[in-house]
Amino acid sequence: MPTHLFNAFFESVDGTQLGGPVTVEKGEYLFVNKNSADDVYFNLRRSPRGWYFSGETTTQTIPQQYIHAVGAQIDAYNQKQH
Repeated sequence: MPTHLFNAFFESVDGTQLGGPVTVEKGEYLFVNKNSADDVYFNLRRSPRGWYFSGETTTQTIPQQYIHAVGAQIDAYNQKQH
């Protein structure tokens, strides 16, 4: 069962404020936008080279800046926990 960590917020490419829960299960994180009508959700993982999209292929293209924005917030959250 996924564990809710926190709610992430960042600006979309069109300037809309996206935000919603970040959950984790077995080292894979999931972000789901609940802050606007934009249908944005994605899985991400961290490698030694940084954050990357790790979900199934979807009809939406997730900009790398979204992955970086949520990944940076996950890093900050994890640092506070240690």
